[in-house]
Amino acid sequence: MSTEVNMEISMEYKKGKHSKDTLIELYKNILRPRMIEEKMLVLLRQGRISKWFSGIGQEAIAVGITKALDKDEFIFPMHRNLGVWTSREMPLARLFAQWQGKDSGYSKGRERSFHFGAKEHHIVGMISHLGPQLALGGGVALKQLLSESGKVAVAFSGEGGTSEGDFHEALNVASVWDLPVIFVVENNGYGLSTPTDEQYRCEHIVDRAMGYGIEGHQVDGNNILDVYNLISKLKKDLAKNPRPILIEALTFRMRGHEEASGTKYVPQELFDLWGVKDPLSNFENWLLSEKMIDEAFIENLRAEFKTEIEDNLKIAFDEAPIIPNTERELNDIYAPYEQVIVDPATDKKNGKAFSRCHI
Repeated sequence: MSTEVNMEISMEYKKGKHSKDTLIELYKNILRPRMIEEKMLVLLRQGRISKWFSGIGQEAIAVGITKALDKDEFIFPMHRNLGVWTSREMPLARLFAQWQGKDSGYSKGRERSFHFGAKEHHIVGMISHLGPQLALGGGVALKQLLSESGKVAVAFSGEGGTSEGDFHEALNVASVWDLPVIFVVENNGYGLSTPTDEQYRCEHIVDRAMGYGIEGHQVDGNNILDVYNLISKLKKDLAKNPRPILIEALTFRMRGHEEASGTKYVPQELFDLWGVKDPLSNFENWLLSEKMIDEAFIENLRAEFKTEIEDNLKIAFDEAPIIPNTERELNDIYAPYEQVIVDPATDKKNGKAFSRCHI
């Protein structure tokens, strides 16, 4: 299997007109999900959480995109996009409770991974086979277009999701209707255990944009400034010229599809190649070289995040387990109603005959 890398191994960060505060804010937002993930992997091995899909090494995509958007612009993330949730400043205690299957979680304990959303944070929960959420992103973009809000919607998929029919349908409709939606394909080399060279024959996924008559961009998904700059520029332009855009973000999955699956099918040389392109360590080293941060700043920030994570985990762990309640479950599915049973032969209230019961 060959996962082609058409960029230099050493990353170049284009500071542009970004302030020191902006750059440090991006660094904080890429460090936070990494530290949360590292803690979750420990808890997984302790049997304190049941499942985990790792996004380690891919954080620059989720963080760079989310920070470039307005907080009220909808995002349709995937299960490796922890940086979307943390960059939207979700309370960690509630996020951890979600993974613990606790009542204060965003779906009241019904899922324990990333199959959930939060309307107040403008995040729509992922659809497990990933392709269908692209069309939903287009639906939100249609609403933004009709209301002339100047807002965009962003929908994520993996390179495996581009082999689904939903990918075609979503891009085709978005193209025909000029919907202000950004389709982001995180090309991390493998769809579960299937390498990219067994999935498609085009050289790059972004090449498919031409077939739909839309604009396409390929970006180094491990370079947070490249991602942030691209989305910031496109978002500003889409407000004046609504249209769909396809982005292929090149990155690599440094762990298994999920932790239980392992990585035995991945050649070691790919880990070696992409390991030196780690989005966190490279950005951190660049900020150090630019003297925007120092080792003391990093140490203090890590200590702050560690305390925050541990404190919020305690809140989630200390929450009582859910007690099953059928009435509450039904009330969360159905709107309030009053059931009326009618005689199947004759409605005694008005004398009309019925062939079946109705409510």
